[in-house]
Amino acid sequence: MATFVLVHGSWLGGWAWERVAPRLRASGHTVLCPSLAPAEPGVGLRTHIAEIVALIDRHALTNVVLVGHSYGGMVVTGAGYERPQRIRQLVYLDAYFPSPGQSAFDLQPVLRDACDAAAALRPEREAWLIPPFGFEAMGLAAADLEWVTARARPLSRATHEEPLPDPTSGPPHPPATYIRFGGSPFFADAANTAQRRGARLLTVEGAAHLAPVTDHERVCAVLGRTL
Repeated sequence: MATFVLVHGSWLGGWAWERVAPRLRASGHTVLCPSLAPAEPGVGLRTHIAEIVALIDRHALTNVVLVGHSYGGMVVTGAGYERPQRIRQLVYLDAYFPSPGQSAFDLQPVLRDACDAAAALRPEREAWLIPPFGFEAMGLAAADLEWVTARARPLSRATHEEPLPDPTSGPPHPPATYIRFGGSPFFADAANTAQRRGARLLTVEGAAHLAPVTDHERVCAVLGRTL
């Protein structure tokens, strides 16, 4: 049995795993679903990495399968550099696959452009916020779209502007599995990069970007294949 730490994506919270976590627990696994720090001035990628490292230390976790969805890929990569001896494997679910020095905006400049356009429509005092957007393009049924949008919260812009820190521990870095959602166009380049760098590549055919919500049974099944 494994200890899964599931790290959510942009604008979401630990609640995004509500359909995944019970199924993994029913299979005998330990599952933690932290909610990353909400939007406040000064909260950025480094904050979120530190939170996951602190969670691992606080619970004295070992042999962890650290899973990052979407933006969560940035966070788990940083935590992997900080606590490689505690982590069995990094798993990327349709997620960023960064190198040190890269930010989410570096990897997806189109997202920076979209955030800049949205910021131009808001008061200057709110320029550090990224409001939720784009869920309509993520394959959600009407009820799921309502459920997600009702819970989604803004992000601090620093989460996507801050570059992934350079490793402090040096190699080895935990092994990685990249799980591509075949119906999602957002992270095809990341999947290719991951495979080129030696990560194992698995695909959930036809799955949309928010598959932890829309296709949780197959997400659980493919997570089981990473063990």
